[in-house]
Amino acid sequence: MWENEYRKSEFYWGLRPSEGLKEAIKYAPKGIALDIGAGEGRNSIFLAKNGFKVEAIDKNSYGLKKCKEFAKKYNLKISTKTRDITKFNFPYNKYSLVISIATIDFLKKSEIEKIVRKTKKSLIKNGVIYFEVFSKNDPLFKKFKKLKLKLVEKDTFYVPREKFYRHFFTKNEIKELFKDFKIIKLKEKRILDKSHNNPHLHNIIMLIAKNY
Repeated sequence: MWENEYRKSEFYWGLRPSEGLKEAIKYAPKGIALDIGAGEGRNSIFLAKNGFKVEAIDKNSYGLKKCKEFAKKYNLKISTKTRDITKFNFPYNKYSLVISIATIDFLKKSEIEKIVRKTKKSLIKNGVIYFEVFSKNDPLFKKFKKLKLKLVEKDTFYVPREKFYRHFFTKNEIKELFKDFKIIKLKEKRILDKSHNNPHLHNIIMLIAKNY
């Protein structure tokens, strides 16, 4: 899906990083950062500019190609790997920061739980996780229910047209997933997304959590 979109414009999502990421890096020690579902690399580029050595992974190679070319042009420390996150071999005790922005939402609930466990083990002590995920209050959740899309797991729909899953979170679900971490920030808000297509609203949950 995204492969075609990434071919249409220079940077489909733009180069502006997620606003919440600017706050998250205040809590993370400098070191190696992992950007899960990096896309074209807008957040990886921001992290590299702020002193992190970045590993950017995504299953779509064309977006990563643009990220790699940008990093080379501006001498940024970003390595790219074309990987499906469900098959990624998370190294133990390596990353000072792991981010996932609108990425793990495209997995089933059971897959997300496995990824979160692996992600936590890959962090160094005092390492930080920054997640942005879609909330059950997002307009898409109501739309999918109205369309009577199949619920394959709790709050996880299968979208046949695009052939992917969409999971929608609650704050309590995230609290449970990170009950062994220090939660620095857990906030839900409605945003106006102007990054692509026509401006539209989303309800997202932002998490900053530390491995203590």
